[in-house]
Amino acid sequence: MTAAVSYERTREHLEALGLQAALEGLDAALESGQKQERTTVEILDDLLTRERDTRFERRVATNLKLSGIAHARTLESFNFDAEVDVSKQLIAELATLRFMHQSENVLFLGPPGVGKSHLATGLGLKAIEQGHRVYFITLHDLVDRSRLARQRDRLHHLSNTVTRPDLLVLDEVGYLPLEQMDATFLFQIVSRRYEAGKPIILTSNKSYGSWHDIFPDAILATALLDRLLDQSTTVNIRGESYRLRHRRQAGLSSGEEKA
Repeated sequence: MTAAVSYERTREHLEALGLQAALEGLDAALESGQKQERTTVEILDDLLTRERDTRFERRVATNLKLSGIAHARTLESFNFDAEVDVSKQLIAELATLRFMHQSENVLFLGPPGVGKSHLATGLGLKAIEQGHRVYFITLHDLVDRSRLARQRDRLHHLSNTVTRPDLLVLDEVGYLPLEQMDATFLFQIVSRRYEAGKPIILTSNKSYGSWHDIFPDAILATALLDRLLDQSTTVNIRGESYRLRHRRQAGLSSGEEKA
C-alpha cells in the first residue's frame, strides 16, 4: 500500500469515526512529525489529544449553556477585601471541588447583598470548567416552574431536569414562605439528590433556626434540613450589603463634589 493510499484511508477512517478534530489536525501533525522525526505513536498521541481536548471544550460550552447561569460571576472576581466576613481559605478549599467527590452540600448563609449568590455561582462555574453538569435556579423560579409543570402534567420532567445534573445550585431560599405543595416538591428534589449522592449548593438569608418560618410544616422543614446538613459545609457570611455600601459611597462622592 502506497503512502498516498494510506493517507486517504486514514482520513476516511477518522471521518467515519467522527474524529473531526483529529482529521483537521492530521496534515499539521504529519508535517510536524516528519520535520521533528517523531514516531507514529507520538503523532497518533497528538491527534488523539487534540480530539479529546476539543470534545472536552465543546462539552464545557454545552454545559455552560444549559446550566441556567446568566452572569459569569467567577470566584476570581469576588472581592474578598470588601467589608464582608468570609474565609478566603475556605472558599479556596471549596474551589477544589472536593465536596462534590465526597457528595457534600455547601450552604451559604447571610443577609442580602454579601455575595452568597456570587460565590455559589463561582463554584458552579468551577464545576462546569471541570466537565460537570450544573443546574442553577432560584427557589422562586423553581416554584413558578413547578406550578406550571403541575398544570401541564410535566412535573416529573422538571424533577428530572433538576435532579440529574452533577451539581444543583439553588439560590435565594428563604425570601418568601412556601405553600405546602411547593415545599413538598422541594423536599422531593432534595431527597432524590440526597439518595443519589449528588450535592447541592444553596444560598439563604435565613439561619437554620428560622427555616420553620419558610415551610408550612415544621416536620417537613426538619426533614429537609436533616438531608441537607447530613454531609455539608456551612459558610456563614457577615457584613453589610455591597449594594447599600456602593450607594452610600456614591452619595459621599456626590456630596464631596458639591462641596
